[in-house]
Amino acid sequence: MHGPPPNSAAHNPSRQSIAGRWVIPVEGSPIEHGIIEIENGRIVALHQNPAEDAVSFGDAVIVPGLINAHTHLEFSSLEQPLAADSFAAWIRAVVAHRRTRSISNAAAAKIGLHESAASGTVTVGEIATKGWSGELFADTDLRAVIFRELLALHPDRIPGQLSIASEHLEPAQESGESGPVFGLSPHAPYSVHPELFREVCGLAAARSAPIAFHLAETREELQLLDSSTGPLVDLFREMGFWIDGQIEAGTRPLDYLQEMARAPQGIVIHGNYLSDSEIEFLAEHSNLTVVYCPRTHHFFRHAPHPWLKLHERGVRVALGTDSRASNPDLSLWNEIVFLHERFPDVAPALLLQMATRNGAGGLGIAEETGSIVPGKAADLTVIQPAHRDDRDAFAGLLSSGSRVVAAMRGGKWIQSARLRR
Repeated sequence: MHGPPPNSAAHNPSRQSIAGRWVIPVEGSPIEHGIIEIENGRIVALHQNPAEDAVSFGDAVIVPGLINAHTHLEFSSLEQPLAADSFAAWIRAVVAHRRTRSISNAAAAKIGLHESAASGTVTVGEIATKGWSGELFADTDLRAVIFRELLALHPDRIPGQLSIASEHLEPAQESGESGPVFGLSPHAPYSVHPELFREVCGLAAARSAPIAFHLAETREELQLLDSSTGPLVDLFREMGFWIDGQIEAGTRPLDYLQEMARAPQGIVIHGNYLSDSEIEFLAEHSNLTVVYCPRTHHFFRHAPHPWLKLHERGVRVALGTDSRASNPDLSLWNEIVFLHERFPDVAPALLLQMATRNGAGGLGIAEETGSIVPGKAADLTVIQPAHRDDRDAFAGLLSSGSRVVAAMRGGKWIQSARLRR
């Protein structure tokens, strides 16, 4: 069979075969003229033997389903990033947008889920805020790890936030294999009281829940931690919720990493300004992952990101898009292409690993997805390369002319990602 993947339930039999010019499992070498055998939504075999009933994608390359390890879908209705000349000004713009937007969080998230699926993403690590819809994520084609955002600088708000955190984790026992995974996201050092952060890390450890935390994102954040001065402190004083002395002078990102390490899985979001000692700590704790958002990093004109150094030290680095408040779109594939254009000497296999297996490891779902191996869910993304080279599976794959043509989650074709010819 050759052509578009069928999208109706009737065309998703319990057993099916998928064929591509190349199959790149990520765990293992690329397979030329690869066949993926799927039964009841799971991969049962991977081989080169002909299969007459296979859905063939011709010259396309089949890779593990893309994993966007960091999203804020509440901003998905934005047509372009929020303009600002500094990080503090951008936060002000974010607050203004939240106060004035005419669309609900759930409606915006629906837009973002559709865009993500259409660009080949199969799994998202979402930061969910007030008003998020569990039903929306339960009904989506995508796999989701949902981190409930927690914010409170004032100590009086800590009990309420802990109650929200505990309530968010309750569905985890009922979601099952195919349902969302639930985690917690104390937002950032500048928006979470240190005591709340410690309590949330303890709760995540006790409930075996993943945690996600924006850390070492900007130089202004480091200045706030070190001396309670700088543009962020000025902004928060103006907003009326900064309390002098709530963060001890001389605090470093390392202090937060030490708390995060108690959780079964911890995601360090951004990590743009991690020190050598913090990188060494991360290298010693395999349960911690750094999520790098390349185009958001570029949007803020940050200093070069230490992702290659992190990788060399054995730290798991995954990829995310962040949100449309700082990114032109939600395509994780575009993040890979962007990185490849700027780091042409980096092996394409590493970039693909960051967008698949590393994301699965960071989100705590590596046993379920992230690579094409028997036993895992049939989560796949199909890419039409910009050009073909019979000797190289990666030829043209990460070039700007490549495109996503289809995606599958658990043996079912994702409705939004239709094959285009």
